[in-house]
Amino acid sequence: MNDTLDARDTRYHDGIRHFNAREFYDAHEVWEDLWHQLHEKDAEFIQGLIQFATALHHFEARNLKGARILYHGGVELLSRLGDVMWRLPVKKLLEDMHACMRDVLPYEQKDLPGRYHPEKNSFPVKIDEHRIPKIFLLEENAS
Repeated sequence: MNDTLDARDTRYHDGIRHFNAREFYDAHEVWEDLWHQLHEKDAEFIQGLIQFATALHHFEARNLKGARILYHGGVELLSRLGDVMWRLPVKKLLEDMHACMRDVLPYEQKDLPGRYHPEKNSFPVKIDEHRIPKIFLLEENAS
């Protein structure tokens, strides 16, 4: 294991750039490469980001079952990490993701369309591009 993996890792920043460009699948791929080298809280943090990116990828593709499951997984991982991790304001990201997913959350999992549902495009919940979160890191001396 490399003990120097942290917020300076280029894969972390590349993932953030992909996430902010709404290239959620690419963000997931880059972060997953980093995640394989991490342990404990660092691994949970990156796994939470991966789950949020994948949730948004599924949301845009109208796979609301997948989006909801992955959103909840990301919340579970990130909510126990505190307010800031690797200079990322975790609490703000959790709030922003909740705002983005809020129209999906009232539905029970069984009532949401999945990836192959024939009527997924007519389901009344669609992603609001104005609510899609962006990730902005805090200045280095602020964390």
